[in-house]
Amino acid sequence: MMKTCVASAIFAIAGSLSASADTVDYDEPLSLGWLEHVRIVGADIKLDAKLDTGAKTASIDAEIISSPEQDDFEDEDKDRTIVFKVANEDGDERTIEAEIVRWVGIKTKDDDVTYRPVIEMEFCLGGRIIKDEVNLSDRSHFNYPTLIGRNMLERGRIIVDAGDIYTNKPRCSDD
Repeated sequence: MMKTCVASAIFAIAGSLSASADTVDYDEPLSLGWLEHVRIVGADIKLDAKLDTGAKTASIDAEIISSPEQDDFEDEDKDRTIVFKVANEDGDERTIEAEIVRWVGIKTKDDDVTYRPVIEMEFCLGGRIIKDEVNLSDRSHFNYPTLIGRNMLERGRIIVDAGDIYTNKPRCSDD
């Protein structure tokens, strides 16, 4: 039986993120495996995440429900709110609303460029809350729905042990 937990309310991630992650300075590096569980702070959902030192930014598999057009982004009077859905392998899903901070162009294998919305999110990873930009994309053809890149790894002072997986539970005190 597939468990489905659809949030009755939309989680306003941008508004509910704690400011603590901006000021946290982790002194000691934390070693984690190349594959870990991560939680989205404020949405209470656990996802598999690949910790990828070859990627600069984080990316999450998202089904876009509603979004302003990229062409409208520069217009100050236009709504910059995006609504999207994330799901894990257990069938749990959450609908999240956040403000788009920018659009990023990603070069494809065919040398084309595809544009993705970027939001700020807080993840709980290895007991640390890390806030950074995350691009929303269709990662359904990848093995893992979430990719944690160098920017987020650096913010959390995380070292990746390529020989290990699932070393820590994604539990944070502010989560």
